[in-house]
Amino acid sequence: MNDKAAIPGPSPRRRKFFNTLGILVFVLGVGTAGFVDWNGHHHSNGPGTSTADGNWQDGSLSLQDSKKSSRDIELYNGKVGLLVVRLRDWAGQPESLAIIIATISTLAALACFFAADL
Repeated sequence: MNDKAAIPGPSPRRRKFFNTLGILVFVLGVGTAGFVDWNGHHHSNGPGTSTADGNWQDGSLSLQDSKKSSRDIELYNGKVGLLVVRLRDWAGQPESLAIIIATISTLAALACFFAADL
């Protein structure tokens, strides 16, 4: 007997569905990441900007980047708290958000391609 006939493979319809879904997820994810990055750069303010109340603010150093703020966060929350605050600040930037979106969509597309072969 032929052993290959006894092992069921993925149906062509299911394989096509998951491959199409994977391509769609990848293209939409990378497109969304590109749009988020472009939109963040398009609407970002430079280092020296005027605030809503008319005061001038230097945007080159945020409040969280000061030594006093870092020391206070570390004192009250420990090193893990400081790491969480830094990670939150990093994830709030448009470039970081675009990287997160692109990574998640790529992993989801790979999962679809893998499911197509099962």
